[in-house]
Amino acid sequence: MKFRSLFFAFFLLLNVKGQDSSFSLKQAVDMALQQNLDIQIAGSDLEIAKLNNSWGNAGALPTINLNIANTEANSNINQKLSNGNSIVRNNVSNNALNSNLGISWRVFNGMRIRSTKDRFETLEKIGSIAVQQQIDQVIFEVMSTYYNLVRLNKQVEATKAIIDLSEERLKIAETRFNVGSGTKPDMLQASIDLNAQKVNLENIRNQIIDTKTALNVLLKKPADAAFHPTDLQFKIPQIAFSSLTQKMESQNTQLLLAQQEKLNLLTDRKIINSQRLPTLTLNTNTVLNRTRSTAGLFLVNQNFGPTVGLALGVPIFNGGINKTQLKVNTIQQKRQDLQTEQLKANLQQSLLSAFNDYQNAMSIVKIEEQNVKLAEENNFISTERFRKLQSNSIELRQAQLSLIEAQNRYIFAQFNAQLAATSIQFLIGEISKSY
Repeated sequence: MKFRSLFFAFFLLLNVKGQDSSFSLKQAVDMALQQNLDIQIAGSDLEIAKLNNSWGNAGALPTINLNIANTEANSNINQKLSNGNSIVRNNVSNNALNSNLGISWRVFNGMRIRSTKDRFETLEKIGSIAVQQQIDQVIFEVMSTYYNLVRLNKQVEATKAIIDLSEERLKIAETRFNVGSGTKPDMLQASIDLNAQKVNLENIRNQIIDTKTALNVLLKKPADAAFHPTDLQFKIPQIAFSSLTQKMESQNTQLLLAQQEKLNLLTDRKIINSQRLPTLTLNTNTVLNRTRSTAGLFLVNQNFGPTVGLALGVPIFNGGINKTQLKVNTIQQKRQDLQTEQLKANLQQSLLSAFNDYQNAMSIVKIEEQNVKLAEENNFISTERFRKLQSNSIELRQAQLSLIEAQNRYIFAQFNAQLAATSIQFLIGEISKSY
């Protein structure tokens, strides 16, 4: 039984290690979202905004205070009364009990309570949008880095295929040289081209290491943690421009934050105006005062009872502070409108540029896909011609170079299309739905 438990634990450990060493794009994004500190900080700000968003914090609820004081004293009394009597006594004990229960409720303050509550609502929305903005940014960075790994892995496979073709070319050149039908320069050039592709493969692998390091940093994993992506293909969506602008204006987090900032300024204006209106406060107080003495004019003196009152406050003049605050608020609103318009124009430009890049890349993908097929066929024909002594090494070398260039252009076009599509989804606020 103990052996079976140990075996099961070892199996779980291997399973966990296997999961840690390879993951999909979705798993990478999920890990990044769980570990990202900026998201956690924004989440803390949102939690604070939620706690502050209450009617009590806005001042809508009454305040209740209970005060109790009990005093003991020992004193000497020397009293002369108006009727001629006198009281003289030492070591007289005195006790005084004072207590009151007070309730104060601001019944009306120029709608300031409602405006303050609206301000708390806006701040909570700003906090929620800020969290989503951080989430979208993290997703964009992880997706861009992950798809760069996909690109590099595709280049590795393409380069390996070219190396196989170069090795075959070298073998043919060596055979032709050995039987006397070929020249040594052809063989040497084939060897040089083969080594060049091997160097190219090493450079790509080095780029993969750098890219994995960058992704590990985004996932809050050790920089040198070994892993490999399980998604080996691009996932380029079909995008139409017709609804992109509308989606961006209604979902882009930067624009949403700008709109909430404008609402915040409008709420501030209401709060400023409320300071110019009268306030009405309901106050009630229940008092118990009692004094006890073993000697003196009053042995017991007690009063108990409630009091109720209304207090009206009418602001008359405060040095023009409210007027100045309203002028400042008007300028702030105009500035916010200008900033929002500028932001909208910049985002529209970025969206149009990203869509143009997307369309261009998609067009190139179709062309280069056909070019790869043509280059592969051309390379096959040139290889056979070279093998049958019907062509020289220059023709075969040119065919292989054409194939290399076509494959690289095809892979880069796919990557550019994927990156442009990711940028579009980020700008229109739908990147969290795309992975």
